[in-house]
Amino acid sequence: MRGRRSWWAPFAAGLAAGGGALAVAQALASSRRRSIDPLLVKGRLQHAEHPTAVIVPGILGSGLFRENGTPVWLNVRNAVGYYNLSLPFTVPFSESRDDLVPKGLLGAQTRVPRLFGFTEYYDLLELLTAAGFEDATAAPDDAALRFHVFSYDWRRDLVESARRLHETLEELAAREGNPEARFDLVGHSMGGLVARYYLRYGGAEPGGPVTWAGARRIRQLALVAVPSGGGIHALDVLLNGARLGFSYTTLAAMVVARMPSVYQLLPPREVPSLVDAAGEDVPADLHDPATWERFGWGPYAANGARRAYASEAEREAHRVFLAAALARARALHEALGRPPEERCPVRVAVMGGDTLPTLARAVVSDRPGTSPRFETVNRTDAQSMFEAGDGRVTRASLLASHLPGADHDEHGCGLPEATHIFVGAADHHGIYSEHTFQSILLRWLLKPHRTQGDPLERRRS
Repeated sequence: MRGRRSWWAPFAAGLAAGGGALAVAQALASSRRRSIDPLLVKGRLQHAEHPTAVIVPGILGSGLFRENGTPVWLNVRNAVGYYNLSLPFTVPFSESRDDLVPKGLLGAQTRVPRLFGFTEYYDLLELLTAAGFEDATAAPDDAALRFHVFSYDWRRDLVESARRLHETLEELAAREGNPEARFDLVGHSMGGLVARYYLRYGGAEPGGPVTWAGARRIRQLALVAVPSGGGIHALDVLLNGARLGFSYTTLAAMVVARMPSVYQLLPPREVPSLVDAAGEDVPADLHDPATWERFGWGPYAANGARRAYASEAEREAHRVFLAAALARARALHEALGRPPEERCPVRVAVMGGDTLPTLARAVVSDRPGTSPRFETVNRTDAQSMFEAGDGRVTRASLLASHLPGADHDEHGCGLPEATHIFVGAADHHGIYSEHTFQSILLRWLLKPHRTQGDPLERRRS
């Protein structure tokens, strides 16, 4: 039977893995052989004609630093000791903050994250570099192809992160001296939700009509392994936390529970996410605090769970925070699912995998206070809990198949902004090292500007 697979599983191997010595040797190697032959990338455009590629990483993907520049995520201390990554139980979320500053792309420059299997962004930058892209912060003025990494605090509200993305793109346009500058965005996993929200609304609050405000700064958008329908892994880490190396405290449940972004990864109510022991769907809205109270989850857990709180006042603060976080998550998903009145003015590609069994549902008990089960114990579980996906994101979530538009789409895609879809054999954390997706992504980024007036044909492969 398939064992437990946490949302944070790529970090769990670490030094405890039996092949740790080999992993260390590989990570400490001076370089890896590039898998793309530069001769295969021909006819590169001049920078004046080609936009900067902006990478929007997913959850855990940006480094977090103290104001003095000391890294606190991800380092060895996270794996063998503890650093408190908790945000306060404070509402509104704009006031729930600490002094950590996001910077860089995790695993791209430092080796420690790669010891824990966090290699996707290293793979991505290796791919871009092999194709001739240069870091925009250090590239010469005549560089033909550039990339920029958008770093953000992945613990925080995704609407807030979309506003930071807006500010970053405005700064890039000013730096390039081009008020009309547009960029090619690559949104990975949760970062794709940030990019989608920005494309639809800019930095506006949820609740209004789709304006495509972000199209002013986007030439085209690649959504890579993005959970547009959420993922049940988010509920697992909210209730149980996750091990990181030898540490059970760095990503403990009480730490993760203070991160608004993780609630925004929960599946919306239209996505069946819970089943009973017989494999039958259990109707429930994970964005409703009443569901959490019904099952005795989080701050509604009884008895021994009270020891997780310093006081009853902290427990009540958690309940208030939970209600606000779930309401924000619902508003975000409603905004991302709202049908637009006008066609999306930019090209949007959806890329992901659908060849791996991927956890889609948890098993719940009739007894309040019993934690959901996220691992299989029999064949019925295997059939009811898993769907095709990339090991983290199901195909249905990738394509937002829960949205009404999916009923009329030959591939079951409910995203009205999607113009191209590429689904194949890829692992969530290894997609940038898979040759087919390497080719697809490079062709996408190196494609010349679409001339004004050309139709936006939706193409599938």
